[in-house]
Formats: sequence, C-alpha cells, structure tokens
Amino acid sequence: MKIIIAGAGAVGTHLAKLLSREKQDIILMDDNEEKLSTLNSNFDLMTATASPTSIKGLKEVGVGEADLFIAVTPDESRNMTACMLANNLGAQKTVARIDNYEYLLPKTRNFPEAGCRFTHLPEMLAAKEIVSSIRMSWVRQWWEFCGGALILIGTKMREKAEILNIPLHELGGPELPYHVVAIKRGSETLIPRGDDTIKLHDIVYLPPHENTSPTSAK
Repeated sequence: MKIIIAGAGAVGTHLAKLLSREKQDIILMDDNEEKLSTLNSNFDLMTATASPTSIKGLKEVGVGEADLFIAVTPDESRNMTACMLANNLGAQKTVARIDNYEYLLPKTRNFPEAGCRFTHLPEMLAAKEIVSSIRMSWVRQWWEFCGGALILIGTKMREKAEILNIPLHELGGPELPYHVVAIKRGSETLIPRGDDTIKLHDIVYLPPHENTSPTSAK
C-alpha cells in the first residue's frame, strides 16, 4: 500500500515510523527540510521536501498512485486543501487532521464529493487508530473498550465470505476464529443463537482473532 503523509510534525513523524514497521510504502512530505532531516535512517520510508498544497509537489511524490493520503500539518485549512487536491489528482482515500468541532458533526464529517474524510486527531491516539485500520482494512467498524482490553469489529458479508449459511455452532471452537456476538440484518439487530446462520450482506460483529483474515470474513 502506498501511503503519503503530509506534515512532518509530531503526529506525522510518529505515524510514518509506525507505518514503516507495517511494511507499507511510506512517503513523508513537508516543505520544511529541517524537519525531515531529523528522521532516523533506520526507518524504511522516503521523505520529500514539498508543500502538500502544491499541485506540482503532490505530483512529484506520486499522489495519483497513492492508496492513502493523510494530511496532519498543524493547519487544518491546509490539511483540507491538501486532501481535496490529492483526491482530484487520483489518491484513493484521503484523511485530514482537523481541530474544529463543527467539522465533526454528522452532517459535515465527510465530504464524499471532495473525497476527504475529516478526523479529529489527538496526537498519538490518531496514529494508533490509523495503523489499526490499515492492518485490518477489511473491517467496516471498530470499537475499543476499557483502554483496548476489549475490541469489537464489524464487517459486512460479501459473496466470497466463507462463513455464509453455516450454523454458528459450527463456527465456534478453539481452532476457529469466529465468535459472533451480534448480526445486523437490514434494520434488525440479532443476538444470534447456535443454529442461526450468517446471510449475504449481513453486518457481523465479533472480537478480532489473529487468524481472522479478509479472505475469510469480508
């Protein structure tokens, strides 16, 4: 996955280092060359001295081939502009760091026509959330409880899901990763029993397991 991070401040640098450990193709860009020069050479990532709001700069880092563009400079207006430009230039997904509560309201949180998702990013928590979403990109929803002691994910069942139309009592067990706690079918939420089955397009809620993978549950 090619990921471009705009902004080599505390969040951008920390996020770039985390993602570099995930074997992603990372480019960290900033118009301040001094910020980029402080990065430890031990990290597997590239740096580029360019402005995230410059069309020329975005093209130079190959934003058109980016799977994900993340703007985390201290200026939320700049982040929004950078994401909109990146989207127009071909980036698949964009995320902007914002601090204005107004943009977090349901009606304004996402602007699909601009291809930009606005996220309130409180420093290191933001980096952790983005890394988690990349590790499990097939997950539709993700919740953490009790400081991460309990995690619940939700994923929509597609045609290739291997667990369709199988009674749940056949999916549970020490060697099988599926322990379904709830199923959303249309407007109805079901608390499943052992003889219930998962249907196409259901949204299934379950705790993640190290053996759960996109090939088996998306």
